[in-house]
Amino acid sequence: RIDAVIMRIADVQLSVPAILIALLINGVVTAVLPHQAQGEMALAVLILAIAASNWVQYARTVRGSTMVEKNKEYVQAARIMRRHLLPNVLGPVLVLATINIATAIITEATLSFLGVGVPPTQPSLGTLIRVGNDFLFSGEWWITVFPGAALVVMVLAINLLGDWLRDALNPKLR
Repeated sequence: RIDAVIMRIADVQLSVPAILIALLINGVVTAVLPHQAQGEMALAVLILAIAASNWVQYARTVRGSTMVEKNKEYVQAARIMRRHLLPNVLGPVLVLATINIATAIITEATLSFLGVGVPPTQPSLGTLIRVGNDFLFSGEWWITVFPGAALVVMVLAINLLGDWLRDALNPKLR
């Protein structure tokens, strides 16, 4: 029953874009917190918003991998979770984690670009890109292009790491 309830909640959350969930959480917390505490709590709220909007993929991946592995003969015969089940579930979760790290970086940059991420006094690629947009056509294009290129290179590198992990942790390729 718990599995069914959690998966239905996950299905509902998957129907809403993650950026909207992050904006909703950020807006609610901003309205609830006093103005003095908002600057101090901005990073924690941003982390909470990104985590709350991305937990579904982990839940579905772990559930799917567990369902596949638990019905295999070696798990039924041994019933040793740490030795057999977790190593086979860990690979897909690590690959998903690298992909979600890249998504979280893009989400943070998007929220900061929109002005609802970290405060302007803290460094963020999204804030740099937003500020650089004012100077884009004045001949100082590098103010926007270099942070944007850094964002693209960082996300691409993390995605390549995820591809490498998928290949390295695939039990069929061992």
